[in-house]
Amino acid sequence: MEIERIAYELWEQTRRVHGRDLEHWLEAERIVKERYELETRGKKKPQEEKKTVKSGKKGVKTQKRKKSEES
Repeated sequence: MEIERIAYELWEQTRRVHGRDLEHWLEAERIVKERYELETRGKKKPQEEKKTVKSGKKGVKTQKRKKSEES
């Protein structure tokens, strides 16, 4: 469990002072949540607008057309 590992590392960094386990755990949760949000935000890309053409398959996507081809 990643939170547990990070909380343990925080405990070691504070010279293993007892009684701060909840503080370390909550900080570890915050760190993991922040990493997760950054990872998922980086994976989401704005969808490129694409035109569809009618064919045997419904909604087949094609490449974006140039303005000169649309005229």
